[in-house]
Amino acid sequence: MTRKIAVINQKGGVGKTTTTANLGYMLAQKGYKVTLIDLDPQGSLTISLGVNWQEHLGIEDLLLHDDVLENVIVEGRKNLRLIPCGNNLGQAEHIDKSSSSMIARKLKDVISQLDDDYVLIDCPPSSGFLIVCALYSIDEVLIPISSDYLTLHGLSHLLGTLKGFEQRLKHEIKKWFVVTRFHPRRRLSQDVKEKLISYFPDQVLKTSIRESTPLAESPSFGLTVEEHQKGCNGAIDYRDLAEDFCIGRTC
Repeated sequence: MTRKIAVINQKGGVGKTTTTANLGYMLAQKGYKVTLIDLDPQGSLTISLGVNWQEHLGIEDLLLHDDVLENVIVEGRKNLRLIPCGNNLGQAEHIDKSSSSMIARKLKDVISQLDDDYVLIDCPPSSGFLIVCALYSIDEVLIPISSDYLTLHGLSHLLGTLKGFEQRLKHEIKKWFVVTRFHPRRRLSQDVKEKLISYFPDQVLKTSIRESTPLAESPSFGLTVEEHQKGCNGAIDYRDLAEDFCIGRTC
């Protein structure tokens, strides 16, 4: 059975795209079949994986123009595929309400065509229509939390959005958290992680993602951190996180 996960946080700069790319890659390295979907009009996931988003068909061609999956999906790494963001995904944020439910159903249908172990959706840092589409199509969310108080403070709004969605659809979404941009020797990082664990017991994945230069550099080369610098802290952390996520290992 396919695990369908939206990687989501309404705050930017928390490692959402980095987590989608590197967790997906590490799951693929473990032998799982994985598809990543770039649902952020900025196209950061697409760029991070080395695909020219201005020259390639994207998810919007499936949602808005009835193109077929085979024309859009990119296969360049073993066990790992990408449905990229194209040049015009932002148009989906401005469609009229009468078309919105149709677009949401189309995304759900696209995902149903994927014969994968994992589907991870990189969502935009907003609370707009594309987020609703993603939530309509998944069963789990992974929420990256950078180790600073502002990110923790803004979490209540995101959880309110999720709760409202669950109530409307009468569908419970499993929630996972991962601490990113972590500094093991900084008291602030430790405090944020401890507070998160106290708020959400059994939902914070055990491995935290340490801040590292290779992790920050790798998107500029169109590579995951493991491809960019094998065995660095970022690669080790995402490999461990993939194991946590597979077996539900939490703090």
